Amino acid sequence: MKKIIVFFSFCLLLGVSFSQNGKFIQFKLYKNIEFELGQTAGTRTIELGVFSPAIAWGKGENFHEIQLLSINFFSRSQARNYSAGAEYTFNYRMSDEGVSKFQFFIGGGVGGSFQSNYSEIFRNSAQGFSSSGKYLRFHGIVIPRVTYEIRSNILLDVSLPYKFCSYENIRTNEQDPTIPLNQQTSTFNEFEALPRALSLKIGATVRF
Repeated sequence: MKKIIVFFSFCLLLGVSFSQNGKFIQFKLYKNIEFELGQTAGTRTIELGVFSPAIAWGKGENFHEIQLLSINFFSRSQARNYSAGAEYTFNYRMSDEGVSKFQFFIGGGVGGSFQSNYSEIFRNSAQGFSSSGKYLRFHGIVIPRVTYEIRSNILLDVSLPYKFCSYENIRTNEQDPTIPLNQQTSTFNEFEALPRALSLKIGATVRF
């Protein structure tokens, strides 16, 4: 139990909220945990994702939110890799207006990301070739969430994002002289619906 408390305490990150005339804007940080259910015990995985910032805005209780899923850049003389991803959702309050500390929302939206990499591969000191890849990913998402008012100025946010469909376009190129020219470039398109994967997202907002 103590480990669970420590884990959730670690996951609680603080954001900032500003409001005026019923309109508000919030800056948040989330911790994402990915659960790949798999078909067997051997294929089930849990991945502790990175911290990701988000901005939310709205009027009243419903709100829009854009979350930056990732941004990475790596470069050196013989290799480079960069990627970024973001997600937009609209979140509608399902619970009735009242004094309850719990508020329930249902949200939906879309997300996308891209990745590009390049590297030079050397078989020996005199011979080598370049390899590159480009990846485009899109997904649709539904996100039930609950917020809990810990104090008048602190809200806990817990949600279960589910990517109900995803699309990926992959294009790779290997300029290997040992491979025929018409076989050096490959393109793949993958679509998946209703995957066996879930996410848990935990965050918090502090109102000033």
